[in-house]
Amino acid sequence: MLSDQAAEVIQKFFLDQEDFARWIACQNPHKLAAVLGEILMLYANDKNSSTLREWVVLYIAGCHQQEGKIGYNGYKGDVPFEVKPRNVRSGEKGRKRLSGDGNFTDFTYERLEKYLQDAVHVLVAGFVDGNLIYVLDVPFECLQEHLRQQLDEKFANQRPKGVFLRSANFSFRDYENDRRVRCIFLTPNWRNYLDYLTGPFQRYLEGFEQGQR
Repeated sequence: MLSDQAAEVIQKFFLDQEDFARWIACQNPHKLAAVLGEILMLYANDKNSSTLREWVVLYIAGCHQQEGKIGYNGYKGDVPFEVKPRNVRSGEKGRKRLSGDGNFTDFTYERLEKYLQDAVHVLVAGFVDGNLIYVLDVPFECLQEHLRQQLDEKFANQRPKGVFLRSANFSFRDYENDRRVRCIFLTPNWRNYLDYLTGPFQRYLEGFEQGQR
């Protein structure tokens, strides 16, 4: 639930953006800072939009965001990146814990081969209540065996035209032994969020912290 102050700011922005610019210049900066934080936190936890979470992860990874919905999420030089951010809410009933997991929607053999050909990297990220906990850089090649297995179970290498694997999932188990995986961000207070991480994944992150990976 938004505060009255935050609701007022949003309402004025959408009603008249020219008037909004003049109005915002006259407001108390401390009040605006609090309202901005409230709005950003609301957006960061929005179940129906991961745009802000994707942007933050790409920024952390030093990537340039790709505009539009077609193509990869971002690039670092010539290397394409896909972002797989997961956000868990502390008060959510029956919530799942983070396990370095992600998924690809509407997946196909053709898409798998294209990702391999383009040498895509996957940025696997975890958030708790909108707070970024970790970002892992996982070469897509690390996931191919598990993803191909799911395609084979669905299509047996004979995918009918126009039919897709609705969700191809993966977890850290599919890349835990691959030395090419890099942890490019781990928040210093990540142990405060252990209740939101699976036990095996906690130990996996500890390996990066201790320089064992």
